[in-house]
Amino acid sequence: MRRIAIVLLGLMMGGAPQLRAQHSFLSAMEYSLAAPVGDSRRFGPGSWSGGNWEGRWMTNEHTSVGVLFGFNEFYRRESGTTTFPAGAVTGDQYRHLLLIPMLATASWYVIGNEDDPRWYVGVGAGPQYTEQSFQLNFDLRQKSSWSMVVVPEIGLAFQAWYGTGGIVSLRYHLPTESAAFLGNPGRTFPYVSLSMGFGYR
Repeated sequence: MRRIAIVLLGLMMGGAPQLRAQHSFLSAMEYSLAAPVGDSRRFGPGSWSGGNWEGRWMTNEHTSVGVLFGFNEFYRRESGTTTFPAGAVTGDQYRHLLLIPMLATASWYVIGNEDDPRWYVGVGAGPQYTEQSFQLNFDLRQKSSWSMVVVPEIGLAFQAWYGTGGIVSLRYHLPTESAAFLGNPGRTFPYVSLSMGFGYR
């Protein structure tokens, strides 16, 4: 599923040059770092593997609507004993969590002039694909599910040069409960992401 997400991001970015002449549109590819919150911390201390494609259409000088497709993943390797509802297991363990949000977004900009750097606040909402993996020695178990996620954000949008622009955004991902896995009840996997990207406008 991660390969599909990367290919999807690439295809969307490939169509961005056709829209660059529209000054009211911004298409950006973003690199995304993430820090786990709550149950997400079971899968590692942080995520260095993540990315987004985001498109924004200005509806007036202070507001925009758009879409965002992205992914973040967390993983942890460790050795020892882990206790599950059905019993305890010992050995080399690998945990992996893949999160793919697909959002409709809306933003409000403090400054109306599109040529100036502009602070904004926004929110996104939509479905999210979640994949949990647990490997003990050579035994691999996986579980995938769909949930809904709400993502408030704050950030900075700016114009660069020759019709390019960028976004720096801090987002808090708040999903609903995912499917039960390995005898444990369903959990939520919130996290905070910091995204930085450039694109056409």
